[in-house]
Amino acid sequence: ELTISRKELDARVAKALREKAKKAKFHGFRPGHAPAAMVRAAYGQEIQFDAINTLVSAAFVEKVQEGKYHVSGYPDIAPTEGAPENEDTMSFTATFEVFPDVEVPDMKDASVTEYECELTDADVEKTLDVMRKQRATFEKADKTAADGDRVIVDFKGTLDGVAFEGGTAKDYAFALGQGGMLPEFENAIRGMKAGETKTFNLTFPENYPAKNLAGKEVQFEVTLKEVDEEILPALDDKFAKDLGVNDGIDKLKADVKENLQREVTARLEARTKQSAMNALLSVAKFPVPHAAVEEQREALVHDAIENMKAQGINLPNDSIPANAMLDQAEQRVRLGLQISAIVEKEKITSTDEQIKALADNIAKSYEDPKEVVDWYLNNPQHKAELAAVVVENNVVAWILKNAQVKKEPISFENLMGRGQQA
Repeated sequence: ELTISRKELDARVAKALREKAKKAKFHGFRPGHAPAAMVRAAYGQEIQFDAINTLVSAAFVEKVQEGKYHVSGYPDIAPTEGAPENEDTMSFTATFEVFPDVEVPDMKDASVTEYECELTDADVEKTLDVMRKQRATFEKADKTAADGDRVIVDFKGTLDGVAFEGGTAKDYAFALGQGGMLPEFENAIRGMKAGETKTFNLTFPENYPAKNLAGKEVQFEVTLKEVDEEILPALDDKFAKDLGVNDGIDKLKADVKENLQREVTARLEARTKQSAMNALLSVAKFPVPHAAVEEQREALVHDAIENMKAQGINLPNDSIPANAMLDQAEQRVRLGLQISAIVEKEKITSTDEQIKALADNIAKSYEDPKEVVDWYLNNPQHKAELAAVVVENNVVAWILKNAQVKKEPISFENLMGRGQQA
């Protein structure tokens, strides 16, 4: 409940009207010489509205400070319904949400998975092979087409004897076995030699983008015009130098292994962190303010629209339903409040040594690590960003210490996201 003084309101309005009268322009009067009644008639209502807002806002802030409320969102302030007329004061009612009092959760029954992955020499060799493939050349060869070859073909597709749009091409090149064409198409090419022609049937998948072809059986006539064999560069000092490593192939291998280990560590930490946060959410049962959730939901929707724009897809702001991302927004708010409570009540902080170690780790992948470290540590904003990451990492460590932790090995292929592609 808020009250404001009518006497103070009148004084504010009178003062504002006097200030307004000094500059107000009315037809037939010089600036500042219009009658007071004319100024009041023109601006009085607006000035009184602004004065009431100012006084009510100040009264609200005072009440919030007295009550030590942690306000979420904006208050809904309106004249108090049914309030008796009073010559001295005006009454208003402010309705608002507050953030809940969040306690440190009991994690003893929460389960967290801590992921492990051993980087092997074979993993390093596979990565080097990928690097070689990225720099492969192709030479025309008198051989049957096989996976890894680049083939050049002419083809024509027909549906019920009629050529369909997008089904005909001349001198079309693609790498065999890389998934660039439908499996049935690639299967037909394997084993063919340059100059051969083959006719075969192919059934498009039910979810094929072209609706007129989805699930339909068509016929293709393909002529293989050329087979180019993949030539991989030798894994030698020249290969290393071409990649900017002048100290030879052994140094390149060591650099690749170091970079892979850093990536493996980062991905393991990210997976474990996600498991820890899921465990924290499982015990965070307090209600969250609707205002905070809605604010977070709007931010998520905005980010989604901006990401689509970056991909060349323009969507109107109202194209995403109001309930979209609501669950995600609620989880973010709840998680943020729970983490804040843990940080405050467990006195979790970041040390300069931890911040410096994080900066050093980030800088390792750059050409001039010292420059990167200085960029972080000599700028208060950048350093604060690192400190926030360290605090969150320390919260994860607290969760692992207090929850039930099971270790789970994961293969390098799956960790790097290659297992799903294979």
